[in-house]
Amino acid sequence: MCEFTIEELIERYPEKDKLPCAVAHMIAVMAEKSPSEVGKIADDMKVELTYCQLGLFGYGRKRKSYYKNLGRPVEIDKKILDEIKAKSPDGEIVCPVLWQIADASGINRAEAGNAADALGLKIKGCQLGAF
Repeated sequence: MCEFTIEELIERYPEKDKLPCAVAHMIAVMAEKSPSEVGKIADDMKVELTYCQLGLFGYGRKRKSYYKNLGRPVEIDKKILDEIKAKSPDGEIVCPVLWQIADASGINRAEAGNAADALGLKIKGCQLGAF
C-alpha cells in the first residue's frame, strides 16, 4: 500500500495542473485504486490529463491539429487491423480493448489509436474517464 494519497501523488508531478495518462495509471497502481478514481480526483483538482496513450488528446493546444497525436502514418499488420475491426462491429471501440490489442500484438498504444482512427472507428471508454 502506498503511503501517499492520490491527491498527494498527483501534486508531486512536476508539471503544475497537468498529468500524463501514463502517470495517472501508475498512480492508480501505486494507490491500489481504479484509473477512473484517479481520473475523477484529477478532474476535481482541476488537473488536466495529457498525453493520452492512444494519441487522442493532450499533445498541444486545443483546436489545433497537433492537439491529437492521431493521423500519423504507421504501418500496422493486416492481422492487427482485422482484429481491431472485429472488436468494433458497431464502429466503436473502447480504450481498454485497444490497449489489450496493442499489448498482445507488440505495437505501441499510439499505433493502435492511429489504426482505429484510420479505420474510421470512434474510440470511447477511457479508463480515466476523460472521454
